[in-house]
Amino acid sequence: MKKIQFWFMLLCLILLSSWGCQTQTEPVVDGASGIGDPYYPQMGNGGYDVQNYTIALDVDPHANTINGSTTILANATEHLGSFNLDFHALTVNSVLVDNIPAEFSRDEDEMTVTPSKPLALNRPFTVVVNYHGTPELITFDAFPIEMGWSHAQDGTINVWGEPNAAYTWFPNNNHPRDKASYRFEITVPKPWIVAASGSLKETKQDGDKTLFVWEMEQPMASYLASINIDQYELFTQKGPGGMTIRSYFPPDYPETLRIGFNILPSAIDFFDDLFGPYPFDEYGVVISDNTAPCNTVDTALEVQSLSIHCPSEVMASERVIIHELAHQWFGDSISLENWKDIWLKEGLAVYSEWLWESKNDPAALARIAKLHRSGFFDSPASVGEPPPDGLYSDETYRGGALVLQALRLQIGDEAFLELLKTYAERYRYGNAGTDEFIALAEEVSRQDLKGFFDQWLFSQRMPDLPD
Repeated sequence: MKKIQFWFMLLCLILLSSWGCQTQTEPVVDGASGIGDPYYPQMGNGGYDVQNYTIALDVDPHANTINGSTTILANATEHLGSFNLDFHALTVNSVLVDNIPAEFSRDEDEMTVTPSKPLALNRPFTVVVNYHGTPELITFDAFPIEMGWSHAQDGTINVWGEPNAAYTWFPNNNHPRDKASYRFEITVPKPWIVAASGSLKETKQDGDKTLFVWEMEQPMASYLASINIDQYELFTQKGPGGMTIRSYFPPDYPETLRIGFNILPSAIDFFDDLFGPYPFDEYGVVISDNTAPCNTVDTALEVQSLSIHCPSEVMASERVIIHELAHQWFGDSISLENWKDIWLKEGLAVYSEWLWESKNDPAALARIAKLHRSGFFDSPASVGEPPPDGLYSDETYRGGALVLQALRLQIGDEAFLELLKTYAERYRYGNAGTDEFIALAEEVSRQDLKGFFDQWLFSQRMPDLPD
């Protein structure tokens, strides 16, 4: 009898261990209200790791109202008595944790959720937030332009998320460090069409409404999640390996601008050779209405697998198209570790413009870089340490590209191109920051590059490019 009890207890201990029995000895804590970004301490949250979001919205485009439900599948990284979600303005009807009603409170954009019992360390849990209302645009110190759920008078809706506007339309862990897969279940009245991040999996008619189901299976940062609603005309192309390229144009978008996007198949093929395989299942663009932020600044945003472009001639230019495409590798597939690392994604996107323009010919590339260096003026900020209230500066974009060109001259063409391809492969679908990039550059080149990066990346005075 004692032998049976011993083996029974041993089996229980093994099962408890596999189920996270260590939570019995770990203290119960409240999840942090920030993920640890050194520039923006309250951005994101601690204590859990999101695996998937399912965002179900019933949208009235004319009234600009939503009835929504976001289901979050996450793993607890601490023994949680409570945890935070980032969520702005919309009215919360209820919160369920593992199908049990949970208490919640809100302090501005921080929503604290207290489950009926603590969440065990290293165990999965599910949160369902039901909500409704009219999403509000926000401004943020890093980019003081209205961003988020943008609504036009005719009912068109475009969602611009960078750097932190995702929480204007669904509750989330609002930092690139916590990437997840996504499912969008968006219901709109006929004849509206929904274009979103990922691949269109299903359309279902229900009376005078249509349900559009989109899925992004690869990990995605919250700010890259986007839905766009208009009465689009769909234009499709075939890319390398037969991949689908789909572009969503408003009916009044001029043909003279549409043709600019015909370069996408050859451009994807070009960067496949340089960076490695395109990281997602599909690519394309969506043309925004002329509302925020397009009514303030002419811009485009690299939504994962579906870039958003303002409806101007400049935003249909070859340079901008190439820039947003390059972000699919650098910024989307490889997301930033912290926002101060922004020079990596923006510098690499600008450098990709130069690679495309020069067709990667070293002599032509050197001429392009020299021209840009002559128009680059030093500022109190270095490329690698931009001010928190000015992430999107010339230092971040052109300065970042100049650092990359100087690095190419330092380590040689062969090592530099190997660096780009290795970087894209090693951190595919993950995160990397400045430290990881520098370490990889030293590994590939077999050079000590501390002095180089001190001079080029962290100095307020950028050197001239060598001949």
